[in-house]
Amino acid sequence: MSLTLGCDPELICRINGKFTSASNYFKSNSSMGLDGNNSVAELRPGYSESPIDLTAKIRTVLEYGHECNEELEFYSGHYVDGYPIGGHIHVAAKPTSELVDSLDTVLTALSNCIDDKPQKEKREHSGYGQRKQYRCKEYGMEYRTPGSWLLSPSTTLVTLTLTKLVTVGVQEDGLNFTDLKGRSHSCTFLRNLKSMLRTIPEDCTEGLSELGLLLSRSCIDWNQNILPNWGIGNAEQIREAA
Repeated sequence: MSLTLGCDPELICRINGKFTSASNYFKSNSSMGLDGNNSVAELRPGYSESPIDLTAKIRTVLEYGHECNEELEFYSGHYVDGYPIGGHIHVAAKPTSELVDSLDTVLTALSNCIDDKPQKEKREHSGYGQRKQYRCKEYGMEYRTPGSWLLSPSTTLVTLTLTKLVTVGVQEDGLNFTDLKGRSHSCTFLRNLKSMLRTIPEDCTEGLSELGLLLSRSCIDWNQNILPNWGIGNAEQIREAA
């Protein structure tokens, strides 16, 4: 099954740990652009059928953002410096109730396991990040529930991989991920997810492996500059992130 994915995840900019408006550095129509209020940076990496390729394209945009001003720090998550930030995902598929419900089930399970819960609650209280938040598009749908998952190549690849696996599972194999999860704990469900899938595209195997590694981490710190995690910027910071 051919399936194209895209995204326009958001980031907060800081210099020396203090907030600075993205509009001071980026233009609205750039690949590292601006969201609606111009204060938040928005990545436009394009589209790909492969979660691996799309993750690589995101890294290229982050490199460009770093080159624009090497003092800039980028922060992901749900709610940073008073701003709700999102990780909207573009899916070239019709937004049926079965697909939206299954995306909610799987990506909310991932969020429950790895995200900063106070941040997530603040974003939800601001009116964003609720279940079933999507917009119909000419290409299919823009799924708007997730926060910004750009913390690392791992969180990015896992999120995009799960999006593809869910879409393929619903459209091609008729799976209902809400029923599959049932009452099981989010992390238990995700650890067992691979065994529930009927179709695993080749470009999703790496993301599934990363999912296991991500779930094995006891604590994930979202209050950090993401660039060292991506191997971008100061060599000493990159070594510390590794």
